[in-house]
Amino acid sequence: MALPYRLIQPISTLQDTHGQPVTALSFDLVSDSVWAGTQFGTVIALHTVQGVRGVSFPVGGGLAVKQVSVGDNYVRAFGTAGEGVGSWAKGGMNKWFFRYVLI
Repeated sequence: MALPYRLIQPISTLQDTHGQPVTALSFDLVSDSVWAGTQFGTVIALHTVQGVRGVSFPVGGGLAVKQVSVGDNYVRAFGTAGEGVGSWAKGGMNKWFFRYVLI
């Protein structure tokens, strides 16, 4: 039996991202969440069809998040500023962050 199609609010109009344009998305199949990278370098977890805001963390550089990747117990992201790439636990705790240093 098929469930009826139900229109939900577009991500671009969600108020939980504080009006920041979304630049990267990753669907988390383990916890039924969407992880959104914003134009100002923040990754935000959005839960349920209402887009309830969960944990968020800065990626670094203050520019747009270029890519977000989600696994069963991690979130990895990097920004267009190129200041580094990092991995965080789904609760927001920093696991590791690598920043390239010119010598």
